Amino acid sequence: MPLPCRTSTRLPRGARAPIALLLGLACLAAMPLHATDRHYIGVAYALDGNAVRYREEHWLFDDRGTRVRLVLYRCGDGTAFARKWVRYVDVPWAPEFTFEDGRDGYREGVRRTANGQLDIYASRHRGAAPDSATLTPPADTVIDAGFDDYVRGHWRQLLQPDGLRADFVMPSRLGVLPLRLRPVPNTGAEAVQRLRMSLDGWLGKLAPSVDLVYALSDQRLLRFEGISNIRDADGHTQRVRIEFPRDGEQPAPSQAEITMAMSTPLAARCPG
Repeated sequence: MPLPCRTSTRLPRGARAPIALLLGLACLAAMPLHATDRHYIGVAYALDGNAVRYREEHWLFDDRGTRVRLVLYRCGDGTAFARKWVRYVDVPWAPEFTFEDGRDGYREGVRRTANGQLDIYASRHRGAAPDSATLTPPADTVIDAGFDDYVRGHWRQLLQPDGLRADFVMPSRLGVLPLRLRPVPNTGAEAVQRLRMSLDGWLGKLAPSVDLVYALSDQRLLRFEGISNIRDADGHTQRVRIEFPRDGEQPAPSQAEITMAMSTPLAARCPG
């Protein structure tokens, strides 16, 4: 008989990804897969060339009514080095998430408290106590992978000349950064919509922008160009071009595949 699962289970502040792993494994036997489940792959290239920096493998599935995203970040040879869990427990563009990088032990995450506040944390390296803060989220708060849902949920507004403003949660800064999303003219033959994301106000002069390309047909993210949230092997930020091609779509995931992704060990470094 499968173990009972509670969709309201919340990870404690600073919880490690293995805790989510144990919860997920306990619930997996009772977790039915749905027609909307997805499994797809993105490839991050150096922005100034075609050298592969890393790969992203995404699984989306339902855990008894709660939408879950599981991501493995892989070295060029396929070795997994980082894992992220995203749980869409409330507003789709403000999910809870946990992230762990096996190379240096960096961890970060966000969870929603019972009174609607956000507990955020970041642990700089393996063995370090997490820095943490509790925030009252602004009205247009966007968290991690919820950014994609924010775009689709505000598509018409984003196509206005001034675009939209949002507050993006940055666990590494224990706070939020004001973002501005604006449409960019498409100069190519592709049936796409280009968007540019930058820091709002005077902060926009201090940091480079991020360009995003979405398919007009189904508002699907095809390309990301800018600073990645995945650091390089030396712990430095890196500018990449992440491609999410149509042929990166895989068959709907099986329970066995999700179990394997949950339990895959994280490497301390990429080979080579």
